[in-house]
Amino acid sequence: MKELLTEKQILQAVDKIANEIDSDLEKSNGLPPIMICVLNGAVIFYTDLIRAMKTRLETDFVRAKSYVGQDNSGGVQILKDIESDITGRDVYIVEDIIDSGETMKELYIHLTQKSPKTLKVVTLLKRRGADHPHDHYGIEIGDEWVVGYGLDDNGLNRNCRYIYDIKE
Repeated sequence: MKELLTEKQILQAVDKIANEIDSDLEKSNGLPPIMICVLNGAVIFYTDLIRAMKTRLETDFVRAKSYVGQDNSGGVQILKDIESDITGRDVYIVEDIIDSGETMKELYIHLTQKSPKTLKVVTLLKRRGADHPHDHYGIEIGDEWVVGYGLDDNGLNRNCRYIYDIKE
């Protein structure tokens, strides 16, 4: 494995995103936003992100699966849905990486049907060429296969503090 991003670089990106979202929400004068974590990969990023935010917020979780190993050709399944009523609320979907964009497209469609006031996409990593829109991202990467900081390889290496390229 080759180190791609240090803990310091990751946390700087998290702080940047938290500040951007806090700025977005200064203009909102409604209920606190709902931050939705996409399990399992985003949980570490999500935890650091919501702790870095100054805005009062609510939390929820959704679980979507699109990968088996390094194959994402099997479509997207929603394994756990949110429990919150997001009707008329500002909602942020928090993901670890936007890769092909297919998981996020499906989640976006799914959550849009629940009538949020706004629905924004937040991701720590976005792959160059990912075709799904995002509102906030931390770091753009190339075609590396990454693990660590919540990202996994068949369930392993989520606990690494750094992000590594395992193609090397």
